[in-house]
Amino acid sequence: MIAYSRELPLIGQFDVLVCGGGPAGIAAAVTAAENGAHVAMIEQNSYLGGMATGGCVNPMSEFSYKGERVIGGFAWRFAQELIKADGAILEEPRGNLSFNPEIYKFVAQRLVQQAGITLFTNTFVADCICDSDMLHQIIVANKNGLQAISGRYVIDTTGDADVAFHAGVPMLPNTRPAQPASLIFCLANVDTTTPRMHIIHQKNNNIHHSAGFIRELFEKLRGEGVDVPQFGGPWFCSTVDDGCVTVNMSRTAMDAVDAADYQRATAELRENVFRFVGLLKQHVPEFKNCVISSIAPMTGVRQSRRIQGKHVLTGTEYLEATHFTDAIARACHPVDIHLPSGDGQILHYPEIAAYIPFRSLQPEGVSNLLVAGRPISADEDAFAGVRVQATCMETGEAAGLAAALCVQKGNLPLASLDITEVVCKLREGGTILPLES
Repeated sequence: MIAYSRELPLIGQFDVLVCGGGPAGIAAAVTAAENGAHVAMIEQNSYLGGMATGGCVNPMSEFSYKGERVIGGFAWRFAQELIKADGAILEEPRGNLSFNPEIYKFVAQRLVQQAGITLFTNTFVADCICDSDMLHQIIVANKNGLQAISGRYVIDTTGDADVAFHAGVPMLPNTRPAQPASLIFCLANVDTTTPRMHIIHQKNNNIHHSAGFIRELFEKLRGEGVDVPQFGGPWFCSTVDDGCVTVNMSRTAMDAVDAADYQRATAELRENVFRFVGLLKQHVPEFKNCVISSIAPMTGVRQSRRIQGKHVLTGTEYLEATHFTDAIARACHPVDIHLPSGDGQILHYPEIAAYIPFRSLQPEGVSNLLVAGRPISADEDAFAGVRVQATCMETGEAAGLAAALCVQKGNLPLASLDITEVVCKLREGGTILPLES
């Protein structure tokens, strides 16, 4: 151990500081800014989108359930912007949105710039300064060294609850091994015109295509003694460009918040990507001429930290669509549990779209912090449903609106905010929140 002390420059003071520029962060920052707050966003990459763009996690799931759209608000607005930019195709009836990651980056950047948000890219959250139950400054690291940024209200949308962790917020324990990580890659020169592959390019169809015939092939090859790495799916998704698909099939167990294990897993997954592509080129005619156009720069994390919040959303509440008086978001993805060992997956479908309470965004112990996106307060089963992009955007929108309303009311403590006002304004903005379950 060493002791280290120095004075840091304070490079900005803001009403709302959003840490993380993924789907939840984009929604939180833009919503807060459009409701009058002075907003800054910290993002570790040079671009926005988080796992959607850096991890090539395609499609954006999901807006509809049983043929009825249940997610609106900022997430739906963002989807429409992507479609207008020729960067996405909406699948019906499930409402998955296949997208081009580069156009996603551009649309997100444009929305953030138009909202007047101060953006700190290539900047990592390194630590924070807390006093009693208040978070005062976020310590960041970038090419300029260590710096401090302050916000009256802080929204943690890092995906891994990095701010909450550094602030000492208690985390929920895992009662079983965490879901595995994947390294998604993009292939060009795929023949998507054959009957078993053309489906990924058809509007109003199942664009997010689970290729059962390839799973059967891999299982057959493995039975014949061929070295087939651990895989999931496989799932193929359109990038909106002819002959180009994103491929989600690699997987390995990984502790996403341990740097050494992250590096180990990423190296293993990269090796496996090339092994998979070789198998596809050799055994599947549609892929005989394919080439790797890109490999996601970020390993896709399914599960890491989850905060202990004022309410822990349970799997039972999720599947039964328990209605909460402070419900601020919906979720319709199945409880989707990928097994860290082997190739299996467990799916449980809710009866109707679930509800997420605002209290699941409120961590214990830090009064001016909200957490949105993947690490909200949910048990492992509920988490397996809420972790997808459209729902993450909804929780981000709610957090950004709540923080902005507190600013409007003279920097009101979050605990004193009337959540019914947040819910009403979310409805006015297009969020689909029925008055009763």
